[in-house]
Amino acid sequence: MISESMSNIKEVIESIIKKPGVFIDETKLYPEYVPEVLPHREEHLKQLTKMFKHVIVSPGSSSGRVILYGSLGTGKTATAISFGRVMSRIAGEHGIKLKYVHVNCASVKGALPVLREIKNQLGLSIPDRGLGLLEFAQALLKELDLNDLYAIVTLDEFDSVLTSFKAEDRYVLLRFYDVFHSEVLRLNFIYISRMKPHEIARVLDEVSGGYVIRNTIVFSAYRARELYDILRYRAEEAFQPGVVGDDVFEYIANLVGSDTGGDGNARKALAILYTAGKLAEREIEEGRASRVLVDHVRAVSAREDVSLIHVLDSLNYLNLHQLLLLKAIALGLKSSGDDYVGIGMVESIYRRLCSEIGIEPRKHTQVYYYVSELANRGMIMVRKSLKGRRGRSSYVSFGAAPLDSLLNALNRTIALRRELGE
Repeated sequence: MISESMSNIKEVIESIIKKPGVFIDETKLYPEYVPEVLPHREEHLKQLTKMFKHVIVSPGSSSGRVILYGSLGTGKTATAISFGRVMSRIAGEHGIKLKYVHVNCASVKGALPVLREIKNQLGLSIPDRGLGLLEFAQALLKELDLNDLYAIVTLDEFDSVLTSFKAEDRYVLLRFYDVFHSEVLRLNFIYISRMKPHEIARVLDEVSGGYVIRNTIVFSAYRARELYDILRYRAEEAFQPGVVGDDVFEYIANLVGSDTGGDGNARKALAILYTAGKLAEREIEEGRASRVLVDHVRAVSAREDVSLIHVLDSLNYLNLHQLLLLKAIALGLKSSGDDYVGIGMVESIYRRLCSEIGIEPRKHTQVYYYVSELANRGMIMVRKSLKGRRGRSSYVSFGAAPLDSLLNALNRTIALRRELGE
């Protein structure tokens, strides 16, 4: 009897394993996946190559610096990573030791932690403790010389450096070789930002502002036709042949394209395709569908979980206090039952959350700045007044995003940050 039961379990498992699914590899639709080909970013790669050509032709002769500017989901990070990887391979073919480093500046506090992360990714032997910023930078330069090593360093979420780092830390990361002199210039920098060049210049002093925005590559929001090409290319990697048709790609592209009423965010378009694929997968298993249809996209687009896509995609780029503030907003909305919650209530909940985990809450001015920053990222909505409510308080909301799902994701991310010691 027991052996017969085990046999049935084995048959169930094997039947599922053998049954062809909708996906070949669904990770090819994940936001962190960087494909081998980047449709409609060839010109951006050409511009990057021109700016960093010296790394191959005359390594160490100069230090390249460039800003990649654009809104979320315009291919800045993927372009930087692809460029860095390929340049490293080409450099190796020329006998040059070049490594690519990618640092998320939203998850670190200050120039010293940034330099430590660069050191870690390069595999250099420098003690993490006991050295100040100046000593650590000198040790980093010495190790680069000893190893005859060059690096292209991307500082992602550079807006965090501009808005929350001390002025001297900003100066070090923007004008490294003006602070630390070296005969051979081994570090080159890519700064990824969603702040417009003139906004960056306004944050910095006149000299540094003009200096850093001199080389800027603009990443425009994707048009519908461009998103169609991206979706089709990724689908070839992610889905079984014949499971998704052109009608699905066209529908999503028109839904998200910047020239058809959307925000041109490729990450959002890919997330919709992925979620529609998962819905179709369930219906195929139940015998109610045979492929991914436009109806699946319509169903996904009508559901609340699509409102979460952008918010969840951005959580890893926020610091602990921004995460706690988002949690405070979600808790305020949940307890009040309203579409919007006043900033006063949010601050009160935020201070309580800080107290519960034993950290000092930020001052009102910084909290208000965080609210503005989160709104600029498109993660929350802010209104200065609401009909039927008195006073001049600001009100915030997540729109249609399901609060329970959002709170679960926030709790996981906050717990991870605390484990990492932030």
